[in-house]
Amino acid sequence: MPRVHHCGVTVSDLERSVEFYTDLLGLTVDDQFTLGSEEFNHIVGLEGQTADIAFLDGGTCQIELLDYHEQGENRNEGGEGNDIGVAHVNLAVDDIEAWYDELSGDVEFFSEPQTLEDGASVVSMYDPDGNVVELIEE
Repeated sequence: MPRVHHCGVTVSDLERSVEFYTDLLGLTVDDQFTLGSEEFNHIVGLEGQTADIAFLDGGTCQIELLDYHEQGENRNEGGEGNDIGVAHVNLAVDDIEAWYDELSGDVEFFSEPQTLEDGASVVSMYDPDGNVVELIEE
């Protein structure tokens, strides 16, 4: 069976996003580099693109942040959670209430942490580009 290697998130400012995911959420940078090769462009289905990239250690899965030098539209603006193609990153934490209290002054949460039928508590927020990030305590 395949395993998830990484999840990619396109961002508008790599430094700002790395700061959000490392300083606020506690992830660490595994690698950071720039790609612009012909092979890279074939992989992403574009021509003549270069991107600054950071891979963050997410424990069981890496998060790849991509900051394209020629950026497209921000698809998050005006979108809703039920729009086709909307994705999110979910991070497991030990004390969701403590995380919520700690981050409340720095991020926009959708609501307070919610407890699901299976007992898990989940809360959602936006990263600096409007990408959805969830925290879960199981």
